[in-house]
Amino acid sequence: MGDPSHRWLRFGRAGFFILLQLLTSCAGLATVEEPTAAAEHFKKANAFFEEGQYAEAIKEYRYVAAQFPNDDLAADAQYQVAYTEIYFKNTGSDYGMAAKDFQKLIQKYPNSPWKNPAQNWLNFLSQLESLKTEKEKLKSDLQRLLDLDMQSEKKRRELK
Repeated sequence: MGDPSHRWLRFGRAGFFILLQLLTSCAGLATVEEPTAAAEHFKKANAFFEEGQYAEAIKEYRYVAAQFPNDDLAADAQYQVAYTEIYFKNTGSDYGMAAKDFQKLIQKYPNSPWKNPAQNWLNFLSQLESLKTEKEKLKSDLQRLLDLDMQSEKKRRELK
C-alpha cells in the first residue's frame, strides 16, 4: 500500500484543491449558522414587532443600529426603527421622529438598499406635513369666515 503520509499524492493537485475547498466551505458554513449578537437582537426586535410591542421593538432595533454600526443588519435595523415609528398599528407612532430616523439612514448608510425606500417615506411624510399645515390653515380660514358671518348676521338683526 505504501507510506500513508503520501496518500494524498494519489489524488494529485486537483484532488488536494478540491479537498481544501470542501474543508474551507464547511468551515464557512459553520460560521454562518452561528447567529451574531446583532442577529440575536434583530430577531428579538422582530418578535416584539410581530407581537405588537412597538416601543420594545424600536428599542431593540435602535440597539442593533447603535451597537453594531458596521454589521450588515445595522442599516436594516435603522430602517425598521423609522418604519415602526410610522406603522399604522402603532398607536404611539411619531411621524416627526420617523422622518429624522429615515434621514439618519440615508446619511449613515448611503449605499444601503433601504436608501430609496427611506427617501420615498421622507417625501410622503413631507407631503403629509404640508397637508396637515394646509388643513390647519383652512380650518383657521373657515373659523374666520364663520365669525364674519355671525357678525354680519348680528348687524343685520340690529338694523331691523
